[in-house]
Amino acid sequence: MPIRSFHPDGGETVRRTIHRGRSVAPAATEENAMNMQNKISQSGSETMLERARRIAPLVRMEAEESERLGTMTPKVVAAMKEAGLFWMLLEEKIGGLQAPMTDCMEAWEEISAADGSAGWSLMANATGTAVPYAFCSEEAVADIYGGEQLPVMAGMLGPGGAATETAEGLQGSGKYRFGSGSLHADWLGSGMFVMDDKIMRKLPDGNPVVRVCWLPRKKVVFESDWDVLGLRGTGSVDYTLTGVTVPEGYHHERATTRGLREWRLYDIGIAGLACAGHTGVALGLMKRALEEITRIAFGKKRPAYQTVLGEQPVFRHDFAYHEASYHAARDFTLRLYAETQDFLEAGGELTPAMRARFRQNVIYVHKVAAEVVRFCYTMGGSEALRNPSDLGRCMRDMYAATQHIFVDTIAMQDIAVPILDEWKAATSERASA
Repeated sequence: MPIRSFHPDGGETVRRTIHRGRSVAPAATEENAMNMQNKISQSGSETMLERARRIAPLVRMEAEESERLGTMTPKVVAAMKEAGLFWMLLEEKIGGLQAPMTDCMEAWEEISAADGSAGWSLMANATGTAVPYAFCSEEAVADIYGGEQLPVMAGMLGPGGAATETAEGLQGSGKYRFGSGSLHADWLGSGMFVMDDKIMRKLPDGNPVVRVCWLPRKKVVFESDWDVLGLRGTGSVDYTLTGVTVPEGYHHERATTRGLREWRLYDIGIAGLACAGHTGVALGLMKRALEEITRIAFGKKRPAYQTVLGEQPVFRHDFAYHEASYHAARDFTLRLYAETQDFLEAGGELTPAMRARFRQNVIYVHKVAAEVVRFCYTMGGSEALRNPSDLGRCMRDMYAATQHIFVDTIAMQDIAVPILDEWKAATSERASA
């Protein structure tokens, strides 16, 4: 079971022990892995949360400049590399940090509280960098990850193009949107439908085959078109692939849920990794909004108020309610991922209901977060309205985050099916006992 300890400034930290599992990728010797870890950081046994806290002040200072640039500043990228945060979800044998998922999520929360765009970029890069390592062939992994410096991945893994099989590999083209964190990435992942004589290839369940193809950034043409309401510093630019060839082993099925490496955590699949990342960002934006409204509430008195906002009974009531919502969503999230990782590393195989809960959790947390941030923004008055405003940026970033397809609430109707089946089975079992 997880061992939990409470931190007044960030809720509870879940500390766990990693257990080992399956096959080994020959991408780096133990000596090379140790050298890579030394290059990442000399910080020894620091958790991902501790690493994130160490660089969070810099991230906060650079937030406005990141918005102006449309991507994280070079200083922030360098700090994340030095702290090793891009490689938190890579196995130790390859030079990564192999951190518990809950530790990663707390790090994403911490960076997102410093700057939503930086947290979003980090979670996209950290989860993206784990995907080809988990699901590509051992030969591809040895090539991609076997250099002197570990790579950073990004890209749109959903289908934006189409490809056909050739003797050299998959050959295709495509146009992709929202490649978060791409402008400082070394490799890009891109989803492609596989076509057979202009007919879309299908999986046994009837869904289309979508191969995630990994290519060096030099194969990609970026567009300069990132002009949006929120999450402006994520560098989520569009990009194009034209007539590329992706060798066998450098692409994999997007829907696969069985990792090829030793660490069983990868069995949560691409969808599980993505849900965890997005949830971490939403938690961070809630945390920062609550922090900002607390500062504002005791910093000045609104016109016509007899005392400062923080001493108003209605504000206190609503703040207590929304602060509880933050902790409830956070505790639900950390428990879900801690229990999932324990289950996988004990040799378990996730059921459809277990997988549905990743999406259930991310949608639920975003709904809660939107309400919490809106409350804080509304109570912030003109200080939240006038730029530059940290609370105003939280509002814009949060409501940009709610537009992602992964948190579309209509998906709840499909998510409910396996979860209802689980409840029905448990009810029937009790009735027959």
